[in-house]
Amino acid sequence: MDDIVMTVCETSVKLKKGNITAQSTDAIVNLNYASLDCHDGVSKAILEGAGPAVRDECKGLAGLPNNGFVVTTGGNLKCCKIIHVIDVQQHNIVASVVKALKASDSNNLASISLPAMGTGTSGLKAEVSIRLMIKGIEDYLTDPSVMTVISEIVIVVFEQNIYDKYHSFFQNFKINNPRVSAFGKSIELIKGDITHQVVDCIVNLTNSLLNQSCGVSGAILSAAGDTVKEECKEIGFLSTNGVAVTSGGNLESSHIMHIIGPTRVPDYEPAIDRILQECHKNKFTSVALPAIGTGMAGVDVEASIKAILSSILNYLSDTLIPSLETILIIVIQEPIYKKYLEVFQAKSKELKTIQREEKIVSAMNHGVKFNFPQAWTDIRTSEFQEVILQQTSQEYKNVKDRFFRSASVRNFEITEIKRIQNVPLWQSFTIIKQTVDRRNIGQQNIRHLYHGTHSDAIGNINHDGFNRIYCGKNGVMYGSGTYFAVESQYSCQDVYSRLDANGKKYIYQAAVITGQYCVGKRTYKEAPHIDGDPNKGRYDSVVDDTANPKIFVVFHDDVAYPEYLITFKKTS
Repeated sequence: MDDIVMTVCETSVKLKKGNITAQSTDAIVNLNYASLDCHDGVSKAILEGAGPAVRDECKGLAGLPNNGFVVTTGGNLKCCKIIHVIDVQQHNIVASVVKALKASDSNNLASISLPAMGTGTSGLKAEVSIRLMIKGIEDYLTDPSVMTVISEIVIVVFEQNIYDKYHSFFQNFKINNPRVSAFGKSIELIKGDITHQVVDCIVNLTNSLLNQSCGVSGAILSAAGDTVKEECKEIGFLSTNGVAVTSGGNLESSHIMHIIGPTRVPDYEPAIDRILQECHKNKFTSVALPAIGTGMAGVDVEASIKAILSSILNYLSDTLIPSLETILIIVIQEPIYKKYLEVFQAKSKELKTIQREEKIVSAMNHGVKFNFPQAWTDIRTSEFQEVILQQTSQEYKNVKDRFFRSASVRNFEITEIKRIQNVPLWQSFTIIKQTVDRRNIGQQNIRHLYHGTHSDAIGNINHDGFNRIYCGKNGVMYGSGTYFAVESQYSCQDVYSRLDANGKKYIYQAAVITGQYCVGKRTYKEAPHIDGDPNKGRYDSVVDDTANPKIFVVFHDDVAYPEYLITFKKTS
């Protein structure tokens, strides 16, 4: 069966059907006891396959101080090292994955294989297991303090039924539902039916008798079936500030949490606090919330999602290590989803800026040096500047001459050139460039390309860079990424650099990390694997023609920096 792969922070994460003892990655992970002598399940297979030398190592290391993991040689196995993660249980899968990856980095191991966690004697649902494992991978790789050497993570599953569930998760994950990471937890916005969510708990906004038969509540009770309805009858009455938890009945969700939903924005935070506290009390790791208040309560849609996000973030910031790892916000109606998405993306952008700053600080603490362009001025006193170039300066002439190499002097006239000095954006760009330079030694990894835009997008690009949220506005012939042209005349077309009310047009000259590339396809949401081999990682960009590329498409934010904004107008 074909492997399926996703990318998390430039690291390849592969799902593979097979036996973990046969893997040739630098390391494989064994789920072991503190005594390092677990002879059940996958641990039994690993220790038997590794041979007596590894079992002797385990005997010698057992009982010694450790950080939740122990590393031994691979013995008779193909791997170099075995990372024994100790005492993996349902409630600590995320932390266990983080420990395994930390051990891999500590031992300079660039590839690692993980088994399915919690699906054996622990009895954890496969859908929940894989979500927690991916959460652990995301937590580790997105940690600003982590400078990882890991290029490949392989999740190896032996049982077909578990593999099928994991495979389904990988396919859905690649859809890229909007998600933000905050305080080590994942918040995700999903357009769909809340009754179909595979989580520990879904939230039902009900009445005091727990028998509301209309709206989302009616759909939940109908899908859950008679067992849940009987449980609700036994509970009898729900107070205004009460919470009741029942089984999930016929739903994929393990439990249903019933509360009387808020009808005013000021009531959102105490209501969501009660929901999340109850999740923590019951050690739930995942919960699905509906579009609270947008039904019969009639709360303004934008106010609703703002209150939901604010309440979640306040709870996470105030609570010491809540059990919750994933919070899903489920919306089924398209108009409500669109407004939720707009607010969600704005909040995501805000949080991303904070996380970018944290990563830069971490890189500096690890000795990364940032060399700014020589022409930049006053960077110590101002992190952001738009500098209008003097027409008599050599810098202005260089940018202008380069623009007119392909654009016609007879058709266009440049009215202004601005240098964009955005210190955090340049630093983030530099961190990625250094990674690509290490991977593609001796290659041309950066090109200076053009991107046509319209006046409404200039503020966003100058402050936050080229964001894939806006991809597809002018076509997705080579994939759903951000497009750049080798020749300025291509970006001068009105479809790309649209006229504003004053007859002005706008093009960016951008530094773009193009690295290794291949021909793009309309269906691409990310660059494909090099030579079709997941073990080689992904191309850095895609193009229209590899022999003579005129268009480059990139799929990650911060891999392109807006060097200059060129304002021009038509002369004929």
